[in-house]
Amino acid sequence: MPTENTQLKLWVTFGAQNLVYEVPGGALLIGSDSHCDVRLLSEDAAPEQLRIELRQGVIHVHSLAPAHPCTLDGRPFEGGVWPSDSVLAIGQVQLRAELVQAAGRRRGGRSAGSSALPLRLGMLGAIGFFLYVGLSQQQAPNLFEQTVEPPELFPDSARGCSAAGEEAADFRAARLLREAQLKAERSPFYARDGVLAVAGFEEAAACFERVARAREAKAAKRSAELLRGALQNDFHVRQVRLERLLNRQKYESAAHEVRELQTYLANQSGAYAQWLAAVQRELNARFAAVQKNDG
Repeated sequence: MPTENTQLKLWVTFGAQNLVYEVPGGALLIGSDSHCDVRLLSEDAAPEQLRIELRQGVIHVHSLAPAHPCTLDGRPFEGGVWPSDSVLAIGQVQLRAELVQAAGRRRGGRSAGSSALPLRLGMLGAIGFFLYVGLSQQQAPNLFEQTVEPPELFPDSARGCSAAGEEAADFRAARLLREAQLKAERSPFYARDGVLAVAGFEEAAACFERVARAREAKAAKRSAELLRGALQNDFHVRQVRLERLLNRQKYESAAHEVRELQTYLANQSGAYAQWLAAVQRELNARFAAVQKNDG
């Protein structure tokens, strides 16, 4: 039976690497954040993924990130007692645990600082190893985690009428209104048409105002406001969805969201558009690697 000298021995396996921890007691925090005792790559674990406790010779696991599921011997595992002969998997990382008798204890026990030394050394080794793996394997995790401020879809909300005279303004207003209405109908299927439709409605309103057609101007402005609000909301929703898909490694769905977001920014080349292009290149490279391996 476990005694008060029982401690936890933990193996962390990633590829061909195998790290060993000796946990005298208490709790161990596993995750991708820098304060975790065992630090994993962000593509494998949440900032705080698991809390492991050894209580009266029994290993207890607390799941702290339901969005990053773990498995125990290949089956979904949401936390509980961890049998010492089972394999706990987090992404590409496998963990095994064993209860062992602490060796070399003197009467009265060792100090907290000396008993924690193997664990601290193990933590430093783990941090160094996983940082090495992250830097040597690929740059994608850092790219996917970047926070880039998205641009304004409609930075120029007040547009003037580009027609030279009143007769030309009246003709241009009618033409712009028809074109904007057609683009607005296509916007649910191609967001870029919606962005162009907003600009068309706004200029049409300005041209209608020039020729004193207040009712038509008001209607065009209202159409621009409604469409602008809908597009801005959809743009934000897709941004959040892309972040979540990248975080959950749903790369095929993430690639679709990247393409959709790029349609909103067809004529923009700022930091966010460049980041989307970089993410698309990385996802394409991953798909090509998978197809090559499958072939």
